[in-house]
Amino acid sequence: MGFDAIYELLQNNLLECGFEVYPFLISWYNSIVDPLFCLSTYDNDTVAFLIVSTPSMFEKIFLPYALDRNKDLTRDPIDCCVKEKIQSAIENIPDHEIDVLFDYDLWPTRRPKIVMQTVGHISGAAHFYSRQQLKNDPFPKDRNMMGVCLHPKYGGWFALRSVLIFKTLKYPLLPRIAPIDCLNGDESLIIDVLKRFNYCWEDNTYRNVIPVIETYSSLQQSYFQTQPKDRLVWLENLRQNYDEKI
Repeated sequence: MGFDAIYELLQNNLLECGFEVYPFLISWYNSIVDPLFCLSTYDNDTVAFLIVSTPSMFEKIFLPYALDRNKDLTRDPIDCCVKEKIQSAIENIPDHEIDVLFDYDLWPTRRPKIVMQTVGHISGAAHFYSRQQLKNDPFPKDRNMMGVCLHPKYGGWFALRSVLIFKTLKYPLLPRIAPIDCLNGDESLIIDVLKRFNYCWEDNTYRNVIPVIETYSSLQQSYFQTQPKDRLVWLENLRQNYDEKI
């Protein structure tokens, strides 16, 4: 199965569930990431796919997953739901050995196995903004300022979920699509979104610094605003409310 067939299969299986799929080459990632995070065990022309979740994923597949009494929700249910869906999407792809990395995967040293924001940028999915782009950096030198990705359609209302590395699929001439610069290089806007993301990310205002076509629903926002230790109770209440309605 070649690139076009694999790309089409992934899109057919994942787009309707609220995901997006972005192909890229390992060389694109390795060329700009810190050497500590290089994927050095793969050939440069190896093809990989970034899987992005959009706002609709929550209602389309997570809620049915969470309401299924056969599902164990004691482990992070969002992660488990996404993993189950991605694994089902690739299980019927023949003749390829696939390494699957998730945004939460860490080495024993607690170092991420892959830098997802870098992947988001080089794959064209979302533009990555950081203080390194600033000509006049207003932030304290001793302050660690996290960079932030913005999606051209969803702003900050999305998540970089997984990377599928097709170890035997090569495509050295894969067309590269640059990420859309949602802020048009405006340094004041970059500073603003970095402030919002680093100083007050909980209020979600960084997600809305550009016009968006869809945001997380109120139910989805309620879930993510709930402390992780309390989400099992939140989900159990959801199940009880659902059971009472049927």
